[in-house]
Amino acid sequence: MEPWEEKNTWLGGGGEDSDIVISTRVRLARNIEGFSFSTKLNKKEAEGLVQTCQTRLIPLAKQEGWEWVALETLSPVSKQVLVERRLISRELKGKDLPTAVLHDPQATISLMIGEEDHLRLQVFRSGLALREAFETANRIDDQIAECLPLSFSHQYGFLTTCPTNTGTGMRVSVMLHLPALALTQKEIQKATNSMQEMGMTVRGPYGEGSQASGDLFQVSNQRTLGASELELIQSLENAVGTMILWERKLRKDLGESPTFLKDRVYRALGTLRGAHILSSSEALDLLSMLRLGRLFNLEGLPSHETWNRLFLLTQPGHLMENAGRELDPTERDLARARLVRKILSHPDDSLGTRP
Repeated sequence: MEPWEEKNTWLGGGGEDSDIVISTRVRLARNIEGFSFSTKLNKKEAEGLVQTCQTRLIPLAKQEGWEWVALETLSPVSKQVLVERRLISRELKGKDLPTAVLHDPQATISLMIGEEDHLRLQVFRSGLALREAFETANRIDDQIAECLPLSFSHQYGFLTTCPTNTGTGMRVSVMLHLPALALTQKEIQKATNSMQEMGMTVRGPYGEGSQASGDLFQVSNQRTLGASELELIQSLENAVGTMILWERKLRKDLGESPTFLKDRVYRALGTLRGAHILSSSEALDLLSMLRLGRLFNLEGLPSHETWNRLFLLTQPGHLMENAGRELDPTERDLARARLVRKILSHPDDSLGTRP
């Protein structure tokens, strides 16, 4: 099996401003001429959509080294793992029609087929790398357009199921780790309001409908119509720059109160090392304190690589994949605590290298 970090490059912990920016995502929504929008497709039409995409895109997939996955062939656990690796959305996982995904081995590119739009291309990068991610997405988008007839209007741009995506069809987002802001409810609320005033949406780490946990927040653009791709990128870079400055100021303030910081960090470490029951949200909140402490060079804390592994491996799907069966919530809380204790005691254990 390949090393864990090679299968989850977007969570590699590198890149610009990676102390705050976990990852960057560029998503393009596209539809194919000759098919109804996904919300209107019946089973036969959905099968035709998937078959058309498979026939037309397989040569490109072979060229790029992507894997084709028909989601109806996967177990619920395997689908959940793909959600947690961000290769598919929760919406695609819940579809009862034929759907598929193409993705690369490093989890940096995925093409969802049959979600809200016929095609949703995602490109991920570690750290703040919006322009780099867009260049890759733009190149792949051009290749897809050579394979499939995309729905496009010279007046409105790319036609999408939801009018808010019409135009470029592009959503750009970054996942931010904001523990200093989150320590004060008033500050994180002010920051969220500030982002909304700048035309941004703030969600949890898994996008629409997800709740913030582990002090992780996803910031993305709200509009696509009437703005170019580079204008959208610049707007998000400006908004994220504001958040980065805000978080760093509060971290500096925390550094001036070392006793308070150490107390929060080492309480979290003690709980993680000794807990026998851990919910997903509690684990992420505690792990957030460890990552913050590591940034202040506090001793005895796991590396960023270990934190990154724990971030994914403590999620429900990964826990069940590791167990080889479905687990009920209580079993997952027990398994999560065991896994955290094991990895924190032996951070280089092979168990922690699973994808």
